[in-house]
Amino acid sequence: MKPTVTIMSIADVPLHVPSGIGREGSSSSKPFPLDSGVPGVKLEFTYRSYDTGYATPRHKHIFDQYRFNLSGKRMIKDGFVNPGEVCFYPEGVYYGPQLQEEPCVGLGLQFQGLTGIPYLTHKELGDARKALSAEGASFKGGIYTKLLPDGRKINKDSHVACTEYASGKPVEFPTGRFDKPVVMRPQNHPWIGDRQDVGVEHKRLGTFGGSGIRMTRLLPGAKIPAQRMEDAEIRYLLDGSINYGGKTWQGGKTLDQGTYMFIQAGADVGEITTETGGEFYVIELPMLADIAAQLVHEQASAPAREMASAK
Repeated sequence: MKPTVTIMSIADVPLHVPSGIGREGSSSSKPFPLDSGVPGVKLEFTYRSYDTGYATPRHKHIFDQYRFNLSGKRMIKDGFVNPGEVCFYPEGVYYGPQLQEEPCVGLGLQFQGLTGIPYLTHKELGDARKALSAEGASFKGGIYTKLLPDGRKINKDSHVACTEYASGKPVEFPTGRFDKPVVMRPQNHPWIGDRQDVGVEHKRLGTFGGSGIRMTRLLPGAKIPAQRMEDAEIRYLLDGSINYGGKTWQGGKTLDQGTYMFIQAGADVGEITTETGGEFYVIELPMLADIAAQLVHEQASAPAREMASAK
């Protein structure tokens, strides 16, 4: 299937209030459509708000995640971010606890890490929680509790419990590639002009193996020429406006203002222009093309492996 470009206003994305996986407090989200273009590889990119009182225990994941804070303070020990800041929470690395003393809103991406453990979506985990609850388990304070017939009690992180139920096997955490989450503060980075496109500037905040973060802005009157993208990218227009595909798209940081753009690896992207100027938050995803290439290599070498094993 030909690689595609998805672009849409956040105003057109339905608001979702999830049942959650046993975390304290409440949150809501607008999940954007995101097809990785690679069989078996899932990612979730969401606009998410956390209410006062939302809390999680100290924990770690079997996936990578980025959190870009739009408003309010994301109150996580070892990963506290102010508005306009980004944090990378790597697989296998503890962070938290989190306790929101005020609401906060941000953009989050959760995705398969470099170790290749398949990512489970919020829907899959939510279905697992419902099934576990039906079996008599309880979820409180981010902890799953199950009382066994012999009186013994099982306590574990609610995310771990739901993951094990959904996957059908125990969670094995990868060894962390970092000691702790990585907080990026764009306000302290200078803008660097693009090598080719006049009026286009970048803040390259960090590269973390299979992914990276940057901010990109177009000055008034600038343009990004049409091109074929080698690697996948998520672009979110935070400020200003752009013209793309015969339509003007508005930037923003609210429930109804902002533009989401996902470019699959190998997609043809049309020219982007702007009269007002515009600023993007960008997540670079070269890992998707890497995984796709590895799948091709494995298929090509499969006959040779079968012949070798038959000898």
